Amino acid sequence: MYKKLRFAARLTTALFTKYYLAIILGLVLGIASFIGLPPLLARLPYIRPTITTALVGRFTEKELPNTVLQKMSIGLTTIGESGVPAPGLAQSWEATDSGKVYIFTLSPDLRWHDGTSVKSSDISLNFKDAEVEIRDDTHLQIKLQNPFAPLASIVARPLFKSEKNSRLVGVGSYKLRSVRKNGSFVESIILAPIEKDSKLPLLKYNFYATQSQARTAFKLGLVQIVSSVSETGDLASWPNLEVANQVAIDRHVVLFFDTSGDLFSGASGKNLRLALNYAIDKSRYQARSIGPLSSSSWAFNNTIRKYDFDLKRAKDLFSKVEKQPEEIDLVTLPIYEQAANQIKTDWEALGLKVNIKVNQDIPDKYEALLVAQVIPTDPDQYNFWHSTQTGTNLSRFNNPRIDKLLEDGRKTLDLTERKKLYADFQRFLLDESPAVFLYFPETYTITKK
Repeated sequence: MYKKLRFAARLTTALFTKYYLAIILGLVLGIASFIGLPPLLARLPYIRPTITTALVGRFTEKELPNTVLQKMSIGLTTIGESGVPAPGLAQSWEATDSGKVYIFTLSPDLRWHDGTSVKSSDISLNFKDAEVEIRDDTHLQIKLQNPFAPLASIVARPLFKSEKNSRLVGVGSYKLRSVRKNGSFVESIILAPIEKDSKLPLLKYNFYATQSQARTAFKLGLVQIVSSVSETGDLASWPNLEVANQVAIDRHVVLFFDTSGDLFSGASGKNLRLALNYAIDKSRYQARSIGPLSSSSWAFNNTIRKYDFDLKRAKDLFSKVEKQPEEIDLVTLPIYEQAANQIKTDWEALGLKVNIKVNQDIPDKYEALLVAQVIPTDPDQYNFWHSTQTGTNLSRFNNPRIDKLLEDGRKTLDLTERKKLYADFQRFLLDESPAVFLYFPETYTITKK
């Protein structure tokens, strides 16, 4: 043992004697690097990563999707999870003259991306049948011809500084860096963090006309994320991918009956509508919709009729139809063809022949129509169900009670009173069953791990 220690000591002494200059130099450089390298690295420019996302749709620079706009700015108001308006550019607002005049008070602390304070004169609003008045730098007035309670929700769309040749100057955490266009349509857009010292990445959005094109771009490595598509295609089987599904509660898939035609009108037509509603097995839907409003809405009525699958009741109601149809035409779009075939199977249990017609667009004439419908953030559904709205009332529903509730709902400012009105609207609408509310569609976001 002693001999081994003595050998090691002699070897160490010999090495140090021969290489002492290199050893000392190494120690000095090591200590200097430990002390001086971190400050030096901190002075080097930060190389900001870029996240490239594929979005489906064709958009102009003035009509970009909210997904992009909300990164750059906010509206006069913002919308909470329950759909109740909250402060945005405006820190407060009040309605006067029975809801015909709205005065918005802007927050004094907000600044545009160019460093200037947000002023009323910077904001451009275009409303039909409304007058917008700049009262002073922090007060904006909107004067309407008729009371309109949903206005505070309507002005939640992100706003940008109104200047000649201005390109989307907002107040958000990101600002516009560049836009690439093909004609009037945006092909890609790049957003950069407003704070130079921020560690947030650059955000690049590439726009594609179809979901198939977006998935192909992902396969080619042109994008890292495919956002909010209804189908994953063959990417579902690809390795090293993360596929996240989300329920889109801002829209639902609905089966509309044409209540203006002979088949679905009158007492007999109502029995047929009810029979067809009960005949559909809705337990197959993971995120079921039961009425015209989202279940997250502050005005949602959970006591409305659910129309759970009940074939016995469906047959009983069908027997009360005065002139039972032998067949029904069901029109839909390609994306909902599978759902249409499921409904066809359900209705065939009543002895009906169902003809599915797949169209690229919604036709002018149909007996039953299966499509998706957007759910507004405000419970006002005047455009969808009021008898005067011939272009958007897909059931062509004409009911004086429903009309009155919708008229009162958009004129009433008190939230408690509005909730009562929309609770009745949902209850009476479901009792009449001019449509079958089916499910909230799922969307998928695909990301490389």
